[in-house]
Amino acid sequence: MSHVTLTDAEWINLNVLVVIRAGLQHDMASTCCRYGLDIEQANYLRSLSLDDLWSLVIHVGDTTLFPPRADLVTLLSAPRPLAGPMALVHPPKPIEGRR
Repeated sequence: MSHVTLTDAEWINLNVLVVIRAGLQHDMASTCCRYGLDIEQANYLRSLSLDDLWSLVIHVGDTTLFPPRADLVTLLSAPRPLAGPMALVHPPKPIEGRR
């Protein structure tokens, strides 16, 4: 049996992504409001499988994804091995008009 050890940031990212994905399946509007997502981010997150979420979290590493980054969809849709370096090179910036 394989054992994966996640850092605190990875654990938080995974849990938040899974909760958001589940919320989007049931009530997209309130989930977007609760987590500060725009429609593009919500649609992309809703389309990901659980395996995709695990892969993303492992490759992003210790970089937090939330509150949602302005480049969240770009980061999520990047090739997995590039997600971590991209997250480090482009620090999180809030989405315009949000604080």
